[in-house]
Amino acid sequence: MDKERVHDIVKAGYAAVAKEKTGCCGPPAAEADPCCGTTSTDARADTATRIGYSEQDIAGAAADANLGLGCGNPTALASLKPGETVVDLGSGAGFDALLSAEKLGPEGRFIGVDMTPEMLERARTNAVNAGHARTVEFREGLIENLPVASESVDVVISNCVINLSPDKAQVFREAFRVLKPGGRLAVSDIVLSEPLPEDIAQMAASWIACVGGASTEKEYLGHMREAGFENVEYTRTPAAPLLTPNLQDPMWKAAVEIIGEERIEAIAETVFSYSITATKP
Repeated sequence: MDKERVHDIVKAGYAAVAKEKTGCCGPPAAEADPCCGTTSTDARADTATRIGYSEQDIAGAAADANLGLGCGNPTALASLKPGETVVDLGSGAGFDALLSAEKLGPEGRFIGVDMTPEMLERARTNAVNAGHARTVEFREGLIENLPVASESVDVVISNCVINLSPDKAQVFREAFRVLKPGGRLAVSDIVLSEPLPEDIAQMAASWIACVGGASTEKEYLGHMREAGFENVEYTRTPAAPLLTPNLQDPMWKAAVEIIGEERIEAIAETVFSYSITATKP
């Protein structure tokens, strides 16, 4: 698929998530959403706990912004400090924004960038409701072309979003551009141990489910280093439990019929959740 087509697919899928208050990367449940997660608040909280968020994170002011979309906790990975300026690539409903605002304090600033108007609307409402409207803002834009000034931020974070981009090399170049010298990158993302079969990579359902656009470790980390990042470090865990297809979704039903459950299960074993940090010299 060309880049514009990928953006359209992802935007439409996450607009539906924003409207329905559902998640795309959560465990299967009886009450399933149009994507591949669940509408259950308890299930979304359980997913957040399993990927590294604390009970306080989940139950606090940011709770309404938790849509079960992440695959890690970049706010903890980044070791945020009071007064820093942070940019979030693909900020969604603002879950990581509101958690970050607590750590950044009144002198800090958080800028969330998202291309989906429905997500931006929810995020702005959540920021107001949580009392962080003065220090948190959300801008509409592509993560491949950030609406942020060069060398203006201390930290760039992202949570299970860069894998959705059709041009990851450009995303990392943009992240490098907006960071100040000595700035930090902290991302949680879906990365593959081997490339997806082409037929699956081309399926719209697999893009929305956080897998279709994923790169291999060599490609992903290579893009980071080519952009100029140094001190690249990571840990990883199997992501298969987060990516179980929702068989109540007609799009996934069709995919299963074409691909077969056994093949899907085998491919899921090649999918990992990575927590990655790096620095700009």
